[in-house]
Amino acid sequence: MLLGNLAAFSLMVATPAMATDYLANPRSMKFHYSTCRTIKHPENFIPYSSREAAVNDGYVACKVCHP
Repeated sequence: MLLGNLAAFSLMVATPAMATDYLANPRSMKFHYSTCRTIKHPENFIPYSSREAAVNDGYVACKVCHP
C-alpha cells in the first residue's frame, strides 16, 4: 500500500498542472476558455492563466463560452 501511494504521489509531482485556463485570439481580440468549442488551432492563441490579465490586455470575452 505504501508503495502504491508513493507511486501515485510521484506521478502527481511529475505532471505539471495546466496553468492555461484561457486562450486569447490576437486577431479577434477575444478570449475563451481553453476548452471552448470555437477554438480550432490553439497554437495560434495567446495563453492566459487569469481572466483579469486577458481583460487588462484589451481582450473581450467570447460570446459562446462566456469566460
